[in-house]
Amino acid sequence: MATVTMKASAARQVARDTRALFGRASMEFVIFADNGGRYRWRIVAGDGGTLAQSVSFASYVDAERAAGHVRDGVDSTSFEPRTVAAGRSHLVA
Repeated sequence: MATVTMKASAARQVARDTRALFGRASMEFVIFADNGGRYRWRIVAGDGGTLAQSVSFASYVDAERAAGHVRDGVDSTSFEPRTVAAGRSHLVA
């Protein structure tokens, strides 16, 4: 368990160091109605590019709540480098 905690701590430190070096990235969540009348959220970069998009939700409020969970959970996430071989993901040791 200590190894996982140390890895997560190291990943957060790398993220903080990167932000200090390059500044915080400019991004925003955009919630929109799709062609089927359902709602999705999208993370849009400062240059207008789409970084991520959600599945569809029945209501604007549901999409907004899900986007909030993603936003609020970002600082607690860890980055695990992976390689892709033969269509499968593997952790890099």
